[in-house]
Order: sequence, then C-alpha cells, then structure tokens
Amino acid sequence: MRLALLVAYDGTPYRGWTDVRDTALRPALATVLGLAADEPPLVQAASRTDAGVHANGQVCSLALSEGTKEVDCGQLAYSLNQLLPAEVAVRSVRLVDPSFDVRSNVGKTYLYRLSTRAGSRDPLRRLYEWHLQPRRGRPPWDASAVVHTAKSLRGTHSFAAYGNRPRGGERDADVDPMCSLRELSIRAEGDDAWLFTLSGDRFLYKMARNLVGALVRVGSGELTSEELVEALHSGGFERGASTPLTAPAHGLVLQQVDYASDPFGDAAPAS
Repeated sequence: MRLALLVAYDGTPYRGWTDVRDTALRPALATVLGLAADEPPLVQAASRTDAGVHANGQVCSLALSEGTKEVDCGQLAYSLNQLLPAEVAVRSVRLVDPSFDVRSNVGKTYLYRLSTRAGSRDPLRRLYEWHLQPRRGRPPWDASAVVHTAKSLRGTHSFAAYGNRPRGGERDADVDPMCSLRELSIRAEGDDAWLFTLSGDRFLYKMARNLVGALVRVGSGELTSEELVEALHSGGFERGASTPLTAPAHGLVLQQVDYASDPFGDAAPAS
C-alpha cells in the first residue's frame, strides 16, 4: 500500500525540503500511523526545495507495511494537520498504486513574486516577495524588456547556463541540461508588483531562480536580452562578463507538480 500526500509549507524557518520532512512531516506520520519514534517512515518528494523556498503543491509519497490496517485518507490528513507546525499543512492524502513513483512527474510549475516599488519593503510581504529597491540615477525597471526576453527563452534548449552544479553526492554526476520550458512569463499583480510563472518538464538545480534573476537584471538594464539568449545557445555567459543573479529563495513557490495521471484530482492547486 502506498500513500501520496499533497503538502504546502512556508519555507521561511526551514533549511529546505529535507528539513520540512525530517523535523515536521516524518514525526507526525510516525505518530499518526503508530510507528516507533526512532523509525519514522521513508518519505520521497517530487522536488527538493532549497532553504527558504515555499511550496503550495509539493508531492511526496511513502509505502505502508503490509500489516497496516485500512487507511481513511481524510482522517489521516486531519490528524496530521493537528500535529504539524503552523508552517506546514497536508492538503490531501490519496491511496495510490504501489508502483507510483513520486519522481516520475511530467512537469512542474513555479511562481516567483517580485516588487519594484520605491521606498521601503512591505513588512507583511517581505518573506514572500523579492523587493528590488530602485537605484538612484538608474532608469525605471523595464517590464516590457523582461516580457520580450522571456518569450525568447521558452522551448526546448540546453539550460546549462542557468543551472548550478548540484550539491553533495550529485556534485560530480553528469546532468542532462536539456529542458522544455512550456511557460516563462511575467504579469503585473498591482502597482509595482509582478508575478513570474515558470512551467516545464524539468528544472536544473537553481534554474528557476537563475532565470528569474537574469530576467530581473534585464529589466534593470544590467544585462541585455541578447546576452541571455546567447548564454542559452552557448551554454554559459562570456568569460569576465557578469553572470545571472540567483534570485532570493523567499520569492519562489513550488506551485504544482504534474503527473500523467493526477493522483489528487480537484485537490491539486491551480497554476
């Protein structure tokens, strides 16, 4: 028997997905499922979000032992949410086929929020958007240049220039840089507030934040559209030239993980 969980969390106090899993989710699952505290269940996730990154649609799964009694998914979600810290919530629980592999997703959607308002940052939104302080003597942030450049980066390409080297045991692994970016767009969400949407079949390590950071620098006049497109085709930025800025983690949200057969149906968040 295997369970799939749709999980949301505020990543502010966590050092990434593994911290959410090990300090919040696994202990709660062990309690609700009646497992020994020193043997919490093995939980796999679709995406290992970085420290400070948020999620609205993280998908994870775990296998239950053969002796586990029949599971009431609604009751399990309710019980978990009574134990989880306020920053973490299980939005849905589903029984899935034992062969379900949470990593076999066909795509992901990320959202990134940016503020270009003049003056101080909004204290109530500081943990969920990047406040780009306008610089004196610089022209206004150019959203139209960002829109134009974003369109030119869509499609199937090698995104080697926009991915960082993996960490830990995967540091020396060969990573296929080819990704299909179905959507890379920006729209206004009010005065000087912007929402980036990035949707693709896969993302390299820090690719979403690097794409946003590079596009923001186009809007600021620090990089040109041509430089971003050239880096896409050549696999890197010219030696000695400024490289894309990795956008801060706190503006990023893992919004949705897509599967050929959606295990959550209506519970999945709309992108």
